[in-house]
Amino acid sequence: MSTQSNDYRVDSETMADLEAIVEDSDLAGALDIFEALADERRVLVMGLLDESELCVCDLVEIFDIEYSKLSYHLKVLKDAGLVSADRDGNYVTYRPTACGEDVIDVIEQFE
Repeated sequence: MSTQSNDYRVDSETMADLEAIVEDSDLAGALDIFEALADERRVLVMGLLDESELCVCDLVEIFDIEYSKLSYHLKVLKDAGLVSADRDGNYVTYRPTACGEDVIDVIEQFE
């Protein structure tokens, strides 16, 4: 990302530092989170999980959708590190992770 010109407002040392940040950036985790939150239903699930740990069966009832569709949404949230799941017999209960709680705090700022 080096430029031939010195037509920038910051000094060359700062510019070199900024270019190093861009080159060293690994945004995969952040992109996973943003992609997970790019669906209204998943954002709503995060809000509900802020109120209580919920079983898939509870969420299916709340959203009135097929179990398989809801499972897909929960998998996306889990893969992004926003929720964790515990199995208790036939029930799988979801709760926000520490990162998920941070995301919920940000979501609440927009309500």
